[in-house]
Amino acid sequence: MPDLPFVSNPVSSDPDVTCEPTAEPQAPAGQKLSIVALRERKKDQTREALALAAFGLFQTKGYEATTVAEIARAAEVSRRTFFRYYATKDALLFVDNSDNLERFKELLASLEPEDDGFAHVRRASLALAKEYMRDRDQILARARIIESSPVLSKQERQQDMLWEQAIAESLLAVRSMPTPIAQRRARMLAGATFGAMRATMIEWHNLDGLADLPRLMREALDLFGPKPLDHESQPPSPAAN
Repeated sequence: MPDLPFVSNPVSSDPDVTCEPTAEPQAPAGQKLSIVALRERKKDQTREALALAAFGLFQTKGYEATTVAEIARAAEVSRRTFFRYYATKDALLFVDNSDNLERFKELLASLEPEDDGFAHVRRASLALAKEYMRDRDQILARARIIESSPVLSKQERQQDMLWEQAIAESLLAVRSMPTPIAQRRARMLAGATFGAMRATMIEWHNLDGLADLPRLMREALDLFGPKPLDHESQPPSPAAN
């Protein structure tokens, strides 16, 4: 009788015998977590390598003159790998801005019982200013690159609207049913507040980050008081004859 061909789970000729499929060996749970952690670490390393390579090239060659292929080559990855991490070249410069915005939203959401209508915005802005001081060199380098490109500068202005929106939403978040006038004033106050914040950042950039950014930010925010958003404005006094 010839040998049966090899199969991983042969079926028995005995009708009373049921053959269970052989289970695939499973890696221990701890080993699976280690593999996932290693993969994520590798991704983080590749993402950081691309960012560092891009910043170096942007500073030496300029943003406009730097190509994606050059960034990938400097980071020792393929062009295809670049696009797995960043959709466009400018995304390398604005990913930090997105992270900072999310951090700002977290700080805005941290309310205290004694807060007036503006205290949480002031506190969040000063906390972010302190964090910017710790990352001064990277923030200044990014700002210089963006200022050198009209395209990037325009894109940054568009992203500024997201910061204004975050401030306006936080001003209204403490109110259960904001009135139309409160909503309008929240938008106006948010625009004015971020305008002051932006002017402060520009001054800090012009001083090469040597000034105390939290102090500059505090001076700017002192211009805004805690007046309720829906307070009734006093009618103007009649002009004296």
